[in-house]
Amino acid sequence: MKKDVKKNITIYDIAKEAKVSPTTVSRVLTGNPLVKESTRQLVLEKMKELDFTPNEAARSLTTKQTNTIGFILPDITNPFFSQVYIEVEKKALDLGFTILLRNSMSNSEVESAHLKEFTEKRVECIVFMGGRINKVQPSEEEINEMREVVKRVPVIMVNGKMKDVNCYRIRTNEEEGIRLTVEHLVSLGHKKIGLIGGVKGITSLDLKTAAYRKSLKAFDLEVNPNWQVPSGFSIEKGREAMKQLLSQKDLPTAIIGINDLVIYGALKECREQNISIDNFSFVGFDDIFPSDIVHPSLTTVNHNYDILSSEIVKIIQNIKVGKASKKGKIINTKLIIRESTKEV
Repeated sequence: MKKDVKKNITIYDIAKEAKVSPTTVSRVLTGNPLVKESTRQLVLEKMKELDFTPNEAARSLTTKQTNTIGFILPDITNPFFSQVYIEVEKKALDLGFTILLRNSMSNSEVESAHLKEFTEKRVECIVFMGGRINKVQPSEEEINEMREVVKRVPVIMVNGKMKDVNCYRIRTNEEEGIRLTVEHLVSLGHKKIGLIGGVKGITSLDLKTAAYRKSLKAFDLEVNPNWQVPSGFSIEKGREAMKQLLSQKDLPTAIIGINDLVIYGALKECREQNISIDNFSFVGFDDIFPSDIVHPSLTTVNHNYDILSSEIVKIIQNIKVGKASKKGKIINTKLIIRESTKEV
C-alpha cells in the first residue's frame, strides 16, 4: 500500500482556489497595502485550508529582504565584544530579525570569507567589529574589499573605521572615557599615572594614548614613557605589563588599563609578587560583567551598552525601510567608580 504523499502547495494553487492572480497572492505574502482587505482575508483563508506554508527563501527573493543580520567580531570570548553582541541580539530578535554570528579571530582572510558569505546570503546589513576596521593602516586589499562589499550590502562599523569606505559608523567616545578617568584620579590626589595594555597599530590604543597624554598635560602632570606599556589586551598581557612596571624604581600611583582584562592581569601579578594592591589605584575600560564582582571591584569606563545597541538596531531598522540614518554617531561613555580607586 502506497503512502499518501502531501502535495507541495504553491501560490498558483492558492490563486486558483481564491480565483485571484498569483501576483495578488504574492502581494498578500509580502504585506503589500494595495491588496483590498476582503481579498487579503480570502487568500489567507485559502492558505489555511490548503495548509500552505510560504517558502522563506522564495519570499526573500520577492521582497528583497531576508530579515537576517550578519555580525562579525574578532573574539566572542572577549567580554566587550560578546556584551555588545548580546545586547544587539536581544533587541533585534524582538523586532523579528535573525542574527548570524561569525568570529574572525582578527584574521583578514577569515574576515573576507565571512564578508563573502554574508554578501551571497543577501543579509539586510553587516555589523562589523574589530579586525581590519581597528587597524591604523589596513592594507589596500582590505580597504578595496570593504568598498566592494558596501556597494552590495550596508555595513555598520562599531568602534572602527576605514578610509574612504562609505558605510555607517557608530562609536563610543573612548577619549571622553580616558579624560573622565584622569580627572577622577587627579581628584584623589594622584600625580603619577600609568597606562598599560593595547597593541601598537590598533586604533583603540592610539585614541586612548592621545587622550591620556592630553589629559595629563591639562593638569601639568608628567607624561612618563616608562609608565606606558602597550603589552596587549588579555589578562596574561596585563600581567606582563605590570611585571614590567614593577621592575622600575619610580612607580606610578595609579594605573589605567586599555581594557578591564589587563587590569585583572595587573592585580594578579601584584598578588603573585606579594605586593599589596593597596599601593595603587586601578582603572579599567569596558565595564565587562565580572568587574563589579572582582576584588577589589573595578572602577572602569562603561560604553553605555544599552544606548549603543539601541542605536545599532535603529540603523538596521532604518536600512530595512529605506529611511536615512546619520552615517557617523558617537555615544557618550561614563565612568563607574568602585573600590579599586582611592586617595593617595
